[in-house]
Amino acid sequence: MAANDDMTESDPDCSIFERALDALPDGVLLVNSDRKVAYTNSAFKRLWQISSEVLASKDEEQALQYVMDQLVDPEGFRQEVERLHPVAETTEDEIEFKDGRIIARRSLPFQQNGSFSARIWIFTDITEAKNAAIDQLTGLPNRLAFSREFPPFVTAPSDGLERSVAIIDVDNFKRYNDLYGHALGDDMLSQIGAILASHVRLAGDLVFRIGGEEFLMAARTRSSDEARMLFEAVRTSILGMGVPHRGNEPHDVVTVSIGYGTFRDACEPVEVFKRVDEVLYRAKAQGRNRVSGIEI
Repeated sequence: MAANDDMTESDPDCSIFERALDALPDGVLLVNSDRKVAYTNSAFKRLWQISSEVLASKDEEQALQYVMDQLVDPEGFRQEVERLHPVAETTEDEIEFKDGRIIARRSLPFQQNGSFSARIWIFTDITEAKNAAIDQLTGLPNRLAFSREFPPFVTAPSDGLERSVAIIDVDNFKRYNDLYGHALGDDMLSQIGAILASHVRLAGDLVFRIGGEEFLMAARTRSSDEARMLFEAVRTSILGMGVPHRGNEPHDVVTVSIGYGTFRDACEPVEVFKRVDEVLYRAKAQGRNRVSGIEI
């Protein structure tokens, strides 16, 4: 295939397959075993804002240099490209652009007679979908993201680590808004969101703002004791902000109550959430500003 993104039906060298790829909204790049650009479609050129001259060179290195300037993590991008060429591995990840776009990147190898012959890369702009799943106040994933990402965390087979799910609720938040106003209430929630995000340690651990003054964390630890230490650290970090709240007696500063549950084997998401929510209300009934946990 030629690296030509201006294919038309009148082009005698343009196959039906090439025209179909050129009609896709996803950017498609095919690089052969000699690191030459064998094919690109119109969406690839548009997504990467890459010039026809660069593509006409068919030089993968030249194309890499051009696109890396647009990325938040150009070296990580290059390392992944080099790692994958020419291994028999299918991958999927996301790339962040300096202009705020988020592109999903997928790749898979082609083999001929048992040997690597080419790798196809597929790029999809998921910026709008990602932004729809982000809480604009705190920057955390929102309820939509929770509905997508929480069930797989709970239902996955055991990996040998203790899994824990915690619901974090700001104590007497309505009183805070009544006393200090919604602007300060929003600022306080934003600070809490940053603290929660700072306590996410392992890849695959999760934190969401699930509504109002409620947040949820899903984490993996080596033991249930370590899980409790994690959520105690969250509680004390928020207490340590020292944000005045005279409507939160007897503490007189912003505090949170945390209910959590631990488990190792796969569980039902609805049941986990229900039981953790019950533990949260127990913590609030016992005086707030405390952590309460159960084994599920």
